[in-house]
Amino acid sequence: MPYLLRDAILITLDPPRVEQENLRVEGELITERGAQLEPRAGDEVIYLNGKLVMPGMVCAHTHLYSALARGMPAPPRAPQNFREILELVWWRLDRALDQETIYWSAMAGAMDAARAGTTCLFDHHASPSHIKGSLQIVRKAIERVGLRAVLCYEVTDRGGSRKRNEGLDENRAFLDWVSRSSNKQGEESKVGLFRAMAGAHASFTLSNESLDGLARLMRQFEAGIHIHAAEDFCDVEDARSKYGIGVVERLAKHGALNNKTILAHGIHLDDQSIEIAREAGAWFAHNPRSNMNNQVGYAPVEKFGERVLLGTDGIGSDMFDESRFAFFKGRDNGARFGADYWAHVLANNQRIASEMFAIKLGALSPGAAADLVVLDYDSPTPITAENLAWHFAFGLSSASVEGVMVNGRFIIRDRQSAFDHLYEEARRASKKLWDKLREL
Repeated sequence: MPYLLRDAILITLDPPRVEQENLRVEGELITERGAQLEPRAGDEVIYLNGKLVMPGMVCAHTHLYSALARGMPAPPRAPQNFREILELVWWRLDRALDQETIYWSAMAGAMDAARAGTTCLFDHHASPSHIKGSLQIVRKAIERVGLRAVLCYEVTDRGGSRKRNEGLDENRAFLDWVSRSSNKQGEESKVGLFRAMAGAHASFTLSNESLDGLARLMRQFEAGIHIHAAEDFCDVEDARSKYGIGVVERLAKHGALNNKTILAHGIHLDDQSIEIAREAGAWFAHNPRSNMNNQVGYAPVEKFGERVLLGTDGIGSDMFDESRFAFFKGRDNGARFGADYWAHVLANNQRIASEMFAIKLGALSPGAAADLVVLDYDSPTPITAENLAWHFAFGLSSASVEGVMVNGRFIIRDRQSAFDHLYEEARRASKKLWDKLREL
């Protein structure tokens, strides 16, 4: 159905723009923008009365499989370091996942993302007890909510070579599905909202053989790798002690580094590693809340250059919250970034999604994808292009999200959605997951 959004304040992040205009959406695209647009036959006219409309947010690194972890049973003992956090918490959780709980984790995470105004997710999935077909399970849950997503499976050697190979095969299967289905008549509506990457855990859980396998996938499908890099110093120590080189150098040596790569965290990368990554055109995904929670340090964001992204590492997908934490944590750490820098990074998230989907995201101009968020934000101060970023730092939040449109279809409208009733199913699935977790 064509929509005419009237009397809206249209905002975009980079370059910042704040303008009161009307917007026409037809099919999957924005087709017109202007102050004088009038209704046409068949238009549904939505009077917004000065509410904000912005392009949908993008989360550049998350783990939907952790969506049912909120309030989960405590580990058998308190972790003493990052490696033990993985072993006692997250590697127990991902082993507990089965077909049903993979689905409801993805569903819960996608529902929360939509409610936060996040319309596209770069998800990094792991479920070593149920690898084959897991990405299609995640895809079906996200599709039911109505979001876009870029999916991958976390290849690792921690379960042995057989499970490592299953992880490679799962990435290959989804990369192949995206490649084949996008060329099939009748499949475009499904694949149009999904893309794929080659997924990997981190250098310290990957053998040379595993990296070679990932590199082959990257070449075969012209894909990037989505991997944790130097999140903790143990990753750096492992690469140096076993291979005599750094984490990024190791990726480059095996052909697993390109301009589609997402390096998540990068906290302990040295200057040489950062330069190698920058020369390759890789993206750096900063995850401030997760890094604070795991006490692994603050990433050298100021050295990463222009290709900085913002992720949550599985702590929801609320990019309003994440950008605010990024701003305040940066200030606390002595970084010279203002709020405008983090608005630019949020726009980078939209830029990488635009590259992945080969469509303009992050814009409210004719020809751009109709991925939109309506915000009911009643500010006591004016909103201008000059101060927009500071409203993100000190005022705007996901609590303002009133409507969400993806690909020209409202999935949330007037704060109501077709998935509201599914939270009860997610709670039931979480109980099952927690019961199984207690047995591990």
